[in-house]
Amino acid sequence: MNYTATPRRTLRRALKGILVRVISLSLMLYVLFPFLWLVLSSVKLPVELLSRPPVIIPEKLTFKYYANLFENGSFMTAVWNSLIVAGFTTLLSLVLGVFASYVFARLKFPGRKAVFLTILGSQMLPQMALLIPLFILMRMSGLLYTFQGLVLAYITFSLPYVVWMYYSFLQSLPHEIEEASRIDGCTRLQSIFRIMLPLSATGLTATGVFVFIGAWNEFLLASVLTDSGSRTLPSRISEFIGQDRIAYELMFPAGVISCIPVLVLVLYFQKYIVQGLTEGGVK
Repeated sequence: MNYTATPRRTLRRALKGILVRVISLSLMLYVLFPFLWLVLSSVKLPVELLSRPPVIIPEKLTFKYYANLFENGSFMTAVWNSLIVAGFTTLLSLVLGVFASYVFARLKFPGRKAVFLTILGSQMLPQMALLIPLFILMRMSGLLYTFQGLVLAYITFSLPYVVWMYYSFLQSLPHEIEEASRIDGCTRLQSIFRIMLPLSATGLTATGVFVFIGAWNEFLLASVLTDSGSRTLPSRISEFIGQDRIAYELMFPAGVISCIPVLVLVLYFQKYIVQGLTEGGVK
C-alpha cells in the first residue's frame, strides 16, 4: 500500500485551493481598483491628486468638495434631470417592450420574423450613426433641448433591447398556461397582466435595471440633445474639464455621487437580477 499518496493528494488539493483564492482575489482587486481609486481620490486634497508618485491613501480626508457639489445648483439639477430621464426611459421602454414582445412571441402574422429581426438589427446601429438624424428630427419637432426629446432618443436604443430580452422570457413560458386562463374567461390583456407579467417578473426587473443603468450613464446623446437647463449628470460632469484647467477635485466626488443611484438599484434588485440572468442563460 502506498502511504505517501494520501498526503500528496491532500497537499495538491490545498495548493489548488490557495491558487484559486489568489486568482479570485487578484481578479476582484483588478475589477474593484478603479472604483476604490475613485472613492479614495474623492476625499483627497488637490495637491495629493496630482502628486508624483501617486498617493494612494490620503493623509488628510476632506469632504469639502462633496459639500461644494451639493451646494451647486446646476449640479443638483443635473442629478435630478438624470433621474427623470432614466426613470421615464425605463418605464416607457418596459411598457412598450412588454406589448411588442407579446405580439412577436404569441401572435402569428405575415412578416412577423422579418419585423422582429429588423427591430433587433436596429440595436446594432452605433449611436454616432443616428446622432445627426436625431438632432435634426428633434429640432424640427421642437423637442430639442427637452426631457421629452432625450427620452424619445433613448427609447430608440433601449426598446429593441427590451423586446429582445422579454421575448426570450415569454418564449420560455408554456402556452398552456395562457390558454388555460383564456378558457377560464380572461381576455388577452388580462392574461398578460394576471399571468404573463407575474411569471416573468424577475426577467422584466433585470431588464428594467439594465435599461435604467444605460440611460443613466449615457453621454453622447445627452451632450448634443440637451442645453444648460436639461443637462444630465454625465454631460454636466464633463463640464468640469475646462480650457484652462481640469477640476479633478470636483470630478472625483461627482463620479462617486453618480455611482450611488446605480449601486442602490443593483443592490436592492440583486436577487431579481441574478435570477433573471440565470433564467435567461438557461434558455
